Amino acid sequence: MVQDTDLKLEAFTDTIIAEAVGEAQNITLELRRKQNEIIKEAEDALVLEAERYKKSSIAEVKATEERRISAKLNSNKQALLKYRESCAIGMNKQVRDKINEFTNSEAYLPHLKELLKRAVDTLGYGYSVEVFLRPEDMKYSDELLNSTSGVSLAFSEGVFVLGGLRVVCHSKGQRIDMSFDTALNDMVGHFSELAGLKMED
Repeated sequence: MVQDTDLKLEAFTDTIIAEAVGEAQNITLELRRKQNEIIKEAEDALVLEAERYKKSSIAEVKATEERRISAKLNSNKQALLKYRESCAIGMNKQVRDKINEFTNSEAYLPHLKELLKRAVDTLGYGYSVEVFLRPEDMKYSDELLNSTSGVSLAFSEGVFVLGGLRVVCHSKGQRIDMSFDTALNDMVGHFSELAGLKMED
């Protein structure tokens, strides 16, 4: 049984992901601007309410205002969370579209060859490895086989759909995941950190 050590390589640091990150950063600037507006409105409202009730019972005003502002901030936080989620969904679709365009281009097969070379260089030569491709990429197996020497290759259909490849060396108990699916899932999973959209408690 293969030990899943997942020696992940940076297989997705080309222009496809760079464009998506750029778009996410533009979204971040707009979200930060909206956050600043919401915070300033809440602060201004608190000042106005404090002035209006200056002569009233301080404890009563404070409790009322704290509840009102807390409710407003919670409402704003929920709106921002929904906005962030919609940004992540939109970014996911844009990246999937770019990946689909790339995998249908003439540049895809050379990219697969380069990914395979990098995986084999990492695992080392003289081993038998199993290369997983998505079903529609199995047509490239002969060309990929001929592009690499010094290693025994077997090709199987993988359970991913976007493209790229996964390489398993059973004798070493190592797997290298260079699929676009995993790269995209990792990126979307860390969308907040990637785009700087971390919500404060």
